[in-house]
Order: sequence, then C-alpha cells, then structure tokens
Amino acid sequence: VLLALCQLIEARIDATPADMASASMTAYDLLKSRAGSDDGFLFDEREYYLGELALLAGTASRVLHKQDEAATWFDRAQAWFLSTANLGGDIARVSYQRLALSLEQRRLNDVLHVAGPLREAFLRTGAKEMGLKCSYVEGVALNELGRPDESLSVFEAVCAEARELKSKMLGPALVCLVQLRSQLGQADLAAKLISEAGPILQAANNRVALGKLYWGVGLLMRAEKRPADAIQAFRAAQKEFASINLPADGAALHLVIADLLLETGQERQAEWEIRAALPIIDELKMVPEGFAAMSLLRESLRRRSIDRGALRQLHGYFEDIGS
Repeated sequence: VLLALCQLIEARIDATPADMASASMTAYDLLKSRAGSDDGFLFDEREYYLGELALLAGTASRVLHKQDEAATWFDRAQAWFLSTANLGGDIARVSYQRLALSLEQRRLNDVLHVAGPLREAFLRTGAKEMGLKCSYVEGVALNELGRPDESLSVFEAVCAEARELKSKMLGPALVCLVQLRSQLGQADLAAKLISEAGPILQAANNRVALGKLYWGVGLLMRAEKRPADAIQAFRAAQKEFASINLPADGAALHLVIADLLLETGQERQAEWEIRAALPIIDELKMVPEGFAAMSLLRESLRRRSIDRGALRQLHGYFEDIGS
C-alpha cells in the first residue's frame, strides 16, 4: 500500500502539487506515529518509506516555490535514508532535489559545479532518467547565466536522449527549447516545438510544464511584436497555474503582463497587475536579490508613476520559464 501510495504521489506532483504535498505530509505524520516492534515492517522498510514520503513532500513544496519548507523536508528525507540499505541511491535522489532547489534559489554557479558530477553518479548506476534531469537543470542555469548557445546544445541533447528513452523529460525540455528559440529570434522553430510539446504534456498530464508552455507561447508572441496575443497566452498560463495552486508563477506573469501593458499605453491596468503580484512575491520570498528593484517599484507605485526600469529588472528574474 505504501509503495503504491508513493508511486501515485510522484506521478501526480506535476498535475496537482498542492494536493500531493498535503497527501505526502499526512502519510508521513501517520507513519511516523507508528513505531515499535509490532509495527509490521521488515528490516529498514519503515525508515525507507519515511524517507520517501519526506522526499515527496519536499519535491511538492519545491514545485510550489516553498523553498524553506522544501529544504526542511529534504533534510528529513536524508536523515531517514541514512538508516537504509540503499543509502547511496536514495541520498543521490535527495541531492538532485537539492540541486533543483539551488536553481530556484538562483545559486546558478553552484548548480553548474554540482550538476555534472551528480549526473555522472546517476549514469554509473544506470539511472539514465535522473541523469537527464541533472542535464535539464544545468541547461536552465546556463540560460539564466546568459549563455543561451550552450543551453541550447544541452537541451537539444536532452530531447534527443529523452526521445530514445521515451522519457517524461521530453515535454519539459521541449518547453525550454521553445523559450530559447524564441529569444534567439527563431520563430518558425519555436512554433514547431510548441506543436510537438503540447500533446506530449497533455498526455502526461504535466500541468506545471503545460502552463510554462503557454508562457513560452507568450514570449514568442512578444518577440514577434504581437502584444495582445502575448497577453492572451500569458493569461492562459496564469489560468493553468491558478488551477493547480501555483501563485508564484501567476505573480511572475502579472509583472510580465504589466510590462506589455505599459508598452501599449495602459498604465493604470499595468499598475493593477503589479499590485496583484507584489504581496505574493513578498510572502513567498521569491527574489531576495531583487529587493532593491522591489523597493523602487513600490515607491513608483506610491507616486502613481511606474518605474519601468525597476519593473523590468524584477520580472527579469522570472523570464526563464524552465526554472
């Protein structure tokens, strides 16, 4: 039963992260409360499942941008896995989630230092899917560091291998390629990738990546100087994120939409978008390095004259949809 539960939670994290966070935490608390010689477990089974549920809780929290909560659950997972027989493999899986968390915390150089060795560790044990995930995170970090050509090479390789392995990483990697092709001005290639990615993500019920695909469509429309179509795509992304309780991504898109509204002379509407975003960004501590831009933007709102430089600096932290 516990094995089936863990598999179910893992399969649904990208579809309903908030529900899966609650489910894994509840199961963890229930299992932790059962202790003693008559608990029915053999050898290290109880410790393994406690570690697995903690890892799932941390993963769901990370998807929800609850970074401190995610880190706490990863610490718990590692502590339980230290008491199991498959110590190396399980600890490596915790290490991957910490790598992904480092990406969201924008510790980009740390990501580049860790991604390669961790990928090699997975590949030595035949865990090709986890190796692909490490490459994916590395590709996102390269793009955020302003190295789009290197990032493009990484994601092309990830897509090729994902197709060969029939891996669920193909959809998210295609989404990142959409972003890269759009920012490089390669609209035709981006459009083809959108057509390929959509059915794959829908079939996998990966609603997190599907929302990011709509985000990528918006970036393509913006690059083609079609602000109204771009806003429509960004709204579709917001709707998808709202349906799975991802307020952080919705807040980021409020800022992107605000910038487009300013381009079209709609300053009052842009102000509304910014005011909708700032409390969420504050609550989730989404961009600590963007504190100065946040302060400037708030001051400009108080003066009823939006500081577009501060707005662009702040929403620039969210531009990379693969993060």
